[in-house]
Amino acid sequence: MIDTNILDMLGDISRRATARLSPANTLSGTTASERRVEILRTIRGTVLPRRLEFSSENEDRLVLEVSSSRVTDVLEATQGDAPDFDADDREQVTGRLAQLISKFSETTGPLEVLSLHPDKSPDADDVGITMSEIETACAEIAVSDTSVIDDTPAAARPEDEAPTVILEPQNLTTPPASTKSLAHLFHKGAAAFASGRVLVRNGNDTPVDMAGDCAPDHPLCPDADVLAQFASDLAAWDTDSADAISHPQLIVLRPSGGKAPGIALCRDGETTAAAIHETRKLGTVVSLWKSLTRKGG
Repeated sequence: MIDTNILDMLGDISRRATARLSPANTLSGTTASERRVEILRTIRGTVLPRRLEFSSENEDRLVLEVSSSRVTDVLEATQGDAPDFDADDREQVTGRLAQLISKFSETTGPLEVLSLHPDKSPDADDVGITMSEIETACAEIAVSDTSVIDDTPAAARPEDEAPTVILEPQNLTTPPASTKSLAHLFHKGAAAFASGRVLVRNGNDTPVDMAGDCAPDHPLCPDADVLAQFASDLAAWDTDSADAISHPQLIVLRPSGGKAPGIALCRDGETTAAAIHETRKLGTVVSLWKSLTRKGG
């Protein structure tokens, strides 16, 4: 005998199913409180290990590793610092996770979620933060019940107006000079999150500055051969991308799996800053880039 409740559920799914042109799902809800509920519902409905990438049209992102309805890691958060699941205590991790979810739910415009296979299999002892813990922490954070979706049609873009892209901020038409250049400022700002930093002039394999783990006599200090290869690779990149991408540029190199560090390169046409950072701190890298480009360097 077939359970009629199951038949009703399947019938409801078939009636609501629509074709999608993108693998991402759009989250329902027009207020922050409604969208936070949808984010939590998505996490609750994730049983197998998955990488959930929540994103908005204004490039805000929240990337979580989820398994068995539990959040096991925060890989990216553009609206705040991700908690350290290894170093922070459980209460701190839960509170910061709830803050990230609540803050992301308040971002303007439609939200989407993309469910992907994780970069690596979860550790057996990686129990994560449970839904009940997250929901309890979220309940203590007030979010707006005012609509965050703009229903006003966007004005038509003039044909000769170029779209704004992250690699070509319109307020940086020429590379700033000296220590006020974008790469210098990025190099300085990256001290807050990078384990090692290197600053080099384009076309020159002699570093302007090396700091942190990249400083002389430290474990990641690059030798002359590495710097020469680095300068050669950057020159080749410029040659290959000159027709498509102008300076300034933010280039992020991420490991294909595991928790190996990533490398962020900020280039302004004159100087290149390289910052070695934990992969989960990519959101902090992007936040620094956005703050510098908004200020015009």
